[in-house]
Amino acid sequence: MSTILIQNSNLLDIEKAEIIEGMNVLIEENKISELSDKEIKSSTAMKIDAKGKTLMPGLIDAHVHITATSLDLGSISKYPHSLNVLKSAKLAESMLMRGFTSVRDCTGADWGFHEAIEKDLIKGPRLFFVGKALGPTGGHGDRRPKTYEGDHCTCYQGTIKETWIVDGVAEVQKAARRELRKGAHAIKIFASGGVASPDDPIFGLQFSEDEIRAVVNEANSWKKYVLAHAYTSEAITRAIDCGVRTIEHGNLMDRKTAKYMNDKNAYLVPNLITYEAMDLEGEKYGLPKISLEKNKFVKDEGKIALDYAYSEGVKIGYGTDLLGELQVYQGKEFLMRQNIMPKKDILKSATLINAEIVNQKDKIGVIKEGSFADILLVDGNPLEDFSVFQEQGKYISLIMKNGKIYKNNLT
Repeated sequence: MSTILIQNSNLLDIEKAEIIEGMNVLIEENKISELSDKEIKSSTAMKIDAKGKTLMPGLIDAHVHITATSLDLGSISKYPHSLNVLKSAKLAESMLMRGFTSVRDCTGADWGFHEAIEKDLIKGPRLFFVGKALGPTGGHGDRRPKTYEGDHCTCYQGTIKETWIVDGVAEVQKAARRELRKGAHAIKIFASGGVASPDDPIFGLQFSEDEIRAVVNEANSWKKYVLAHAYTSEAITRAIDCGVRTIEHGNLMDRKTAKYMNDKNAYLVPNLITYEAMDLEGEKYGLPKISLEKNKFVKDEGKIALDYAYSEGVKIGYGTDLLGELQVYQGKEFLMRQNIMPKKDILKSATLINAEIVNQKDKIGVIKEGSFADILLVDGNPLEDFSVFQEQGKYISLIMKNGKIYKNNLT
């Protein structure tokens, strides 16, 4: 990797919510080695004049699905593996080009995708993955047809088998150990029903408390954590009581539960935009009628839940949970939240808080000496206007990940 010097930038200090003019940043190898408002001298560095541009850390999306290449999840099982992998690679590259230099994939991506991105075989964000999620028979992850009576159906799994269907403590332990052995950064469980699954009620509690605790114990033994797909207050409270660290969705949460989340130092990763996008285009892209009805039920409730969470002090991450064709809406999560949270706190969600969630505090989501060089130069001030994150990265002049430039409109 080369040495790069970014000069004359307007640095966005997200922690202090302010712009600092005239900042210079020296990148050596893959890290920021010097940050100063004084001239930085280097005879070997590639120089980039960032005058008039805002320099900020790369964005982090804590809930994506790069292998969900179609909103109609049933159709993916008809693809050959090779086709789905190539489609997934394109989705990953598009995320990077929108300014998301890190993502947490919450079911589907595996160590192979992680290594392909790390070795730059495909262009994509830094990838934190959970591998396959864990769900019980008849739960959110069980998409076997009603006509199938057996416990295993290898013919049905096709290209993508995104969930281990496991029941009982012994089975969930084995499944969690399997994903940890394969390099998963965290373990995901389904703690309630969901929208995309047509056969389970959203209020369903899925796993028993003993099963959840077993998964948490396995993750903790690797110094990793558990994230739970959960909608209702009861499902969220059960999950947190059993040691779950982050709650995904949370649309049907009440204020009391939000306060409890804050008391227990749990994280919430809402995904407002996915419900809006499914409402707009779900029918067009093959979302089943029952899922469309479920979606309408939880869509507006998610905004209320986010308001409860923010007002009660919950640590809130930025996540989108968009599937397939809808992933072009990724930057619109910023717009969905701005009537509920101040812009400065939404920016913290997409940087500082998400860095905490993926256990990379002070390494990503921040511009400081010693942090990884995941950097954006944007046209405008994100503290004032989120249009800078719209139109698929149009207003991002430079995208750098791990010290390597993937987009540069300045030279």
